[in-house]
Amino acid sequence: MIYRDYLQRILFEDVAARCVFVRLDQVLEEVRARGQYEPDEARLLSQALLVVALMSSGLKFSGRISLQLRGSGPLQLLLADCADDGGLRGMLSWREGLETRPDTARLSACAGSDAVLTLTVDPADGGQRWQGIVPLEADTLIDAVAAYFERSEQLATRFCVAVDEHCGGALMLQRMPDQEPDAEGWNRLEHLLASTRPEELLRLDGETLMRRLFHAEARRVFPPRELAFQCPCSRERVSEVLYSLGEEELRQMAAEPDDTEVRCQFCNQRYRYDALDLAALLNRDIRGDEPTIH
Repeated sequence: MIYRDYLQRILFEDVAARCVFVRLDQVLEEVRARGQYEPDEARLLSQALLVVALMSSGLKFSGRISLQLRGSGPLQLLLADCADDGGLRGMLSWREGLETRPDTARLSACAGSDAVLTLTVDPADGGQRWQGIVPLEADTLIDAVAAYFERSEQLATRFCVAVDEHCGGALMLQRMPDQEPDAEGWNRLEHLLASTRPEELLRLDGETLMRRLFHAEARRVFPPRELAFQCPCSRERVSEVLYSLGEEELRQMAAEPDDTEVRCQFCNQRYRYDALDLAALLNRDIRGDEPTIH
């Protein structure tokens, strides 16, 4: 089966390295449409989604992996995450009151000198959460993530990423952890990866592209895995968040003449609560069967 959005892996067992290809089409359309992003904002968010999809290939359990950039600069938050089942979502937000937004091509100018890059692995079964945090040390997201792996994981990682107004494609070459590397083989794979052209990432399917690049290398090819836009928000989850605000806050909200509306920042879904809904929350009788307002 051919997917429009998918991930595919190959393994170089003799070199102790792996390569992952990701193509995003409908996912990027969905995220861009829901967020109404400017072209340069959409490009940065698309890069984040491609990178986190690449990193999700290493998940060995049910859960999510997320990539977050946060600092004191104009760019308040860049966040993308991917579940083990291929569900992707992402968002980008600016600080309120900005007269002009800086060009996202230079991350240091957007996020601020104190910005940090955070990678989080969150098991779905309530297992131990893992988080790695490093300062932002590059002007592009791709270079920043590569530096993260070098600094935090001591794992050589190389990326090739291309994005246009319609879709995105990316390759990640990475040494396998806890294995003796083949220095000569790794150097050869690096040079082959560096020969990738943007139009190849955007127009070729993963198997064809990786076969062109690594046709002389011994490799094991894995079947593609579908990716899709997915936001796990729900009325039940929103109700839990409202309930956590406490009795006093809920009573103040219930006393307002207008209904309370909560909007998901990822998918723009809106959840409306009238006085009766809020009273039910006060009584801990959360109603989860109300329709979502689109």
